Amino acid sequence: MTSPSLPMLRLKAHRDEAILRGHPWIFSRAIRDPKPALTPGSLVDVADAAGNFVGRGYYHPQTDIAVRILTRDLAEPIDVAFLARRIQQARMLREPLERAPHTNAYRLINAEGDFLPGAIVDRYADVLVAQISTAGMERLTPLLIDALREVMQPAGIVLRNDVSARSREGLERERARLAWGEAPPLVEISENGMRFTVDVWTGQKTGFFLDQRDKRLALQKYAAGARVLNTFSYTGAFGIAAALAGAQHITSVDQSGPIIARAREQFALNGLDPAAHEFLVGDAFAYLEKWSEAGEQFDIVILDPPAFAKSLQARPQALRAYRRLNALGMRVLRPGGLLVTCSCSGTISLEEFQGVVLEAAQREGRAVQTAETFLHGLDHPVLLAMPEGGYLKVLFLRA
Repeated sequence: MTSPSLPMLRLKAHRDEAILRGHPWIFSRAIRDPKPALTPGSLVDVADAAGNFVGRGYYHPQTDIAVRILTRDLAEPIDVAFLARRIQQARMLREPLERAPHTNAYRLINAEGDFLPGAIVDRYADVLVAQISTAGMERLTPLLIDALREVMQPAGIVLRNDVSARSREGLERERARLAWGEAPPLVEISENGMRFTVDVWTGQKTGFFLDQRDKRLALQKYAAGARVLNTFSYTGAFGIAAALAGAQHITSVDQSGPIIARAREQFALNGLDPAAHEFLVGDAFAYLEKWSEAGEQFDIVILDPPAFAKSLQARPQALRAYRRLNALGMRVLRPGGLLVTCSCSGTISLEEFQGVVLEAAQREGRAVQTAETFLHGLDHPVLLAMPEGGYLKVLFLRA
């Protein structure tokens, strides 16, 4: 049975296998009776070819991903109470972070990974930042705001609906706006005892790279006495983690002057003298070329670039860029040093990323050992039935 109050979509024969395994997406080609007149984002029930209920979600008649499943319970309406339950479940998963020493920033809702497709919500102390990327979640946003207020009781909620993914759903990219309460220009957070200020209004992503928290913590055990190069440094979090763990000198490189100025401020916020370290504005590839030619070497080299491949079409070019970047990184890494190399390109697998790093090592004549491998942290869960929901790969390599 399906709900008489919601439109019903029926699948073609044998097109329910992925849904029954737990995947939350239904593609348009799997639907036997599409309903083009429905408003994008409308709630629907979905039945298999025999008419048996398989899930309830929201529908977009013009996109390849036609339905994103919200619940598999026929008796569960999609309302504020439903969203509050999902948020509470997500918060329970993150309880170890809330119990960690001086940590009050994490991803609260990771879209499909927390059974709320189209919604990203990050917590920065008592301010929440939400990012909505689908028409269905856009229609549910007022209910989501109410549910977040009920469960989290924040001081403010900022909507950062400025992501390009919205255009695929026919949604406009918007300027950041306050959805509820109050939110200052900069929010101070604490992460494993480190202090950072986060620009929740215009900063990259939702203001901070929360997905690297566990990698920053892991870096600290290698950092004592080290000379560290932090490329694509943003506001310097990796460098601060290393400096607080006893690194001798940090060189931070980012192409944005205002961001490098913020990095200096973050060092000072953590009791580190910015004058004792180096902050450079410019292209990381160009600096690596320059240092390679000059014979400059570092004990630890961190390569954390933005996504080189945001689509399948960009994959070949991205793989070449990762190969070149890692070759340059190895040229300025002292023998036996630590290379921390990252990819946040979701269309490139861990195996592919490892492959191009290995090719770079072979070209540079470097034997490489994997010390540690990281994917997502506990606040970025990925459904086992939807491995494509993962995107981050980080390798700690001895080379």
